[in-house]
Amino acid sequence: MNTSLTLLFVCNAGQESTPFVAPLPGASDRLLVGHRTEDTKMLLSAQPVDAIIIHQDRLQKGSIVVAELKRTAPRTPMMLLRSRRRCNQGVKPPGIVAVCCADLRDEKLIHAMWMFFRLILGKPGADRRNST
Repeated sequence: MNTSLTLLFVCNAGQESTPFVAPLPGASDRLLVGHRTEDTKMLLSAQPVDAIIIHQDRLQKGSIVVAELKRTAPRTPMMLLRSRRRCNQGVKPPGIVAVCCADLRDEKLIHAMWMFFRLILGKPGADRRNST
């Protein structure tokens, strides 16, 4: 079983690219960052990803992006990431499997989110791999 985790993080260009870069948990884990829909679709066609994380707070035209990416990668789970202050705004759009609300400045929480994504995507952690 492949234990590496590859996430595609989608956010607006010109913004802080991602809170996920600093706490990248494993040497085999990868984070791809897409800004424009065309670039993101190219990333998806070049390599498989385990999940797509869309930063809704910073993404304009979010529902259009979700629809475009769903057409490009129909079986890839997509999750919305919202800041805590926007957690109760809006409903979960069609095609989204989960909405995560978090303080994106909390590095420990972001590291835990990597572990959460690993768990829900069926990717065993490095510590479990070494114990079997």
